[in-house]
Amino acid sequence: MLGFMRSACLLVCGILSVCVADHEPFLQSVEYNEGAYGKYVTQNFTSAEVVAPILNVAQSFTNCDDGSYLFITPRGEEATPTLVVLDASGSLIWTTNDYSGQLYNLQVQEYKGKKYLTFWAGNDSVGGHGEGLYYIVRPGLVYELSSFIANAPLQLDQHYNLYRTVNAANGLGADLHSFTITPSGSAILTAYDIIEADLSGVRSGGSRPPPARMRRGYVWDCVFQEVDLETGELLFEWRASEHFDFTQSYDHMRAASQKEPWDWFHINSVEKDAAGNYLISSRHLRTIAYISGATGDVLWRLGGKSNSFQDLSDGHATTFIGQHDAHWASSNAITFFDNRADWTVHTEHRSLGTRVELDFEAMTATLAMQYVHPEEVYSVAQGSYQTLPNGNVLLGYGNNGVITEFAADGTVLCNAYFEPTHDWTSGNVQSYRNMKFNWTGLPITEPSLVLKDGVLYISWLGSTEVRQWLLQHSSASDSTYRELLTLPKNGFETEVDLDADMRFRKYVQVTALDMDGRPLAVSNAVDVGDIASLSEDEPWEDDAGDLDDFEDDTEAEHVAEQDDALEDVQLLLGFAVLALLSSLLVCWLWFRSSFFQQWRAGHDGEDGETGKDGMAFGPSDVQSRSRQYLARLASRITGSGRAWYVPLGQDEQTDMPLEERNDVRRPGFR
Repeated sequence: MLGFMRSACLLVCGILSVCVADHEPFLQSVEYNEGAYGKYVTQNFTSAEVVAPILNVAQSFTNCDDGSYLFITPRGEEATPTLVVLDASGSLIWTTNDYSGQLYNLQVQEYKGKKYLTFWAGNDSVGGHGEGLYYIVRPGLVYELSSFIANAPLQLDQHYNLYRTVNAANGLGADLHSFTITPSGSAILTAYDIIEADLSGVRSGGSRPPPARMRRGYVWDCVFQEVDLETGELLFEWRASEHFDFTQSYDHMRAASQKEPWDWFHINSVEKDAAGNYLISSRHLRTIAYISGATGDVLWRLGGKSNSFQDLSDGHATTFIGQHDAHWASSNAITFFDNRADWTVHTEHRSLGTRVELDFEAMTATLAMQYVHPEEVYSVAQGSYQTLPNGNVLLGYGNNGVITEFAADGTVLCNAYFEPTHDWTSGNVQSYRNMKFNWTGLPITEPSLVLKDGVLYISWLGSTEVRQWLLQHSSASDSTYRELLTLPKNGFETEVDLDADMRFRKYVQVTALDMDGRPLAVSNAVDVGDIASLSEDEPWEDDAGDLDDFEDDTEAEHVAEQDDALEDVQLLLGFAVLALLSSLLVCWLWFRSSFFQQWRAGHDGEDGETGKDGMAFGPSDVQSRSRQYLARLASRITGSGRAWYVPLGQDEQTDMPLEERNDVRRPGFR
């Protein structure tokens, strides 16, 4: 393990030195591949007491970034067993120090509509398999396991803690190879059991019959079980010894004693299909078999000594060695990782991702596709094949620290190593399966903020949603915190250099922000001590402005008050003008009405109409009265009269109401 100096910092916001505290992945580093940095290249962090691998990227996984994450379980001669989640750039998302023993099969699986992390932890030194427990964890990734008791299912709260552990039934220990949660809520897992068996038909070393003392011996019987996750009830159990003959094995029989049983079958994957049957892989029989879910009978076998299919691809569809991770790709195609080797036989010095198409009517098998690593990586053990939702294929190379993503046509899209190429096949760094899943991690812990040598280190172990850090400061740890600056999250751990030219108060904290700027969680507060550049007595800039700007603010307020007064005066003048115009309009309407009445009276006179006293008005009288009326009106308008208008219903000469003047007749009316 080798430590690294931090990479050069980036300058953010001009005055603040901000950099990714964790080491960025290497890019096509020859020195890395030659082992110059160590046999397992890792890094430590300041804000989290964890260790993470540093990748050497041949082709960046950012080219394959579909929002999902890489799930690996490094272990081996040089690597301490751990669970690791990385983002597409190779930066750490989550890891843990909570487990002892070996760790395998870190995956995301769905149970009752929710996604969980699942993995195996236990002892893997039991004859090439293991005994341990499977763990189901919610995505907060925070739990304590020091007091866990084997075979004791646990269920904690809903905030992403450990949900439960799962063990095999009938007193067996759960094997490391396979654990699958079904849509119906059950779990399928593998187990190994030592039994005594008749080995008289088996030839020791593959050629000679065993000596008399080995006519009976002990074997590892391979078992898979389906159990109810809620109750632990055993729903189905299958044993290889009841359906396959020991003579079908390619593995050389050795002691076959109770202390060293013969691992003749070696089951390494199980998958249940919609028909209720099971697809299994037997490494030492070099067979992929289809098992009836009703009877346990073997329905067909692909490969091995009792192959059921005619190979239409010159033997390439049915001849594989040491295969792992068999799955249905469709109703008539299966995929698997073909190691092309086991511990005793090596054929081609390269391992392959393989897809085979099957015709169940003609019982034929055809090689449809093989995925070959450009460096022809050769894995004698372990390995994984995952068909991604977009049709790409992800291969994990088992006992070599390699993870590669291919397009469906075999083109290599993304490729990274967490072991030097110089040490491939050494077993120094291994990962049983390397997978890729969509995942949302929202820990119930708070972000971590640590001050060291004038530098703040920020991280939040397990979170997938952080995009920015909001740095805040305050004069007291329990007081209101004000925004200092916002900086992007890059990598796992981000540095903030407080020695830069920045003004801040004694206490600082960070708030994690998501992609929309919404707060997720707040870190612990850190006392920066004497390096604080603002004292408690100095005013906040955003309260009332700087003191230098106070007079400007006062003047601005005075101008604003004057503007408000002017607006009030203008409003009053507007109302006055409106009132005057309204009065003029009323007068004009009255004048028009009065003039019309006089004109109507004259018009009636021309027609020889008479008043109430019987006097007739001729045309000359009407004209005379009209001239008199207009003259009086003109006189009043120019100011020589008593009024410029007479209210309707009043006498024009005496200002008396007409009703009080009986001697005056209303012209124009009878």
